[in-house]
Amino acid sequence: MKVFQIGFNKCGTTSLNQFFLRNGYKAIHWDYGNLALQIEENFLHGRPLLSGYEEYNFFSDMELVSNHCLYAFEKYYQELDRQYPDSLFILNTRPVNKWVNSRLNHGEGSYLRRFKKIYSCGQKEVVRRWKNDWHRHHSNVLQYFYGRENFLLFDIEKDSGNELKRFIGCSEVNASFYRHDHRTAC
Repeated sequence: MKVFQIGFNKCGTTSLNQFFLRNGYKAIHWDYGNLALQIEENFLHGRPLLSGYEEYNFFSDMELVSNHCLYAFEKYYQELDRQYPDSLFILNTRPVNKWVNSRLNHGEGSYLRRFKKIYSCGQKEVVRRWKNDWHRHHSNVLQYFYGRENFLLFDIEKDSGNELKRFIGCSEVNASFYRHDHRTAC
């Protein structure tokens, strides 16, 4: 079984990754953007999306922010669902303004600087685009997975390891292994 985190970065992706690692899953987190890039290349060449990452069973922070700003989780969650039909999907979330503030401070502002360059605009426009991306992605994911049992909406500020354990459905999972790792001030 594969488990995919399909929410944005700065929403507990490291915490989710650590939870799965502590529970014995083979987890991959970001991989310096290579995970997102490999998924994109696999798609373009007609290969299974996880080719090169088959040994992993938890995937988080599937993004690459470069000149083209690729979010593999955003582009390919439906295809991941089709190719890996017994998989679970977690839309990790938090209040949008806290998310934006965390992104603004990420990497001492370097993350924002990259987006300003990508979009050729100032901070106000970047924030507007981030919020639009956020609302569009959340709406699309909630509509796609509506009524499905292989989907969990996980609020990192309200939910706990108990929700993750119930969702995974494995009695051996230790719910107390979920904690907020790599927390920022936002």
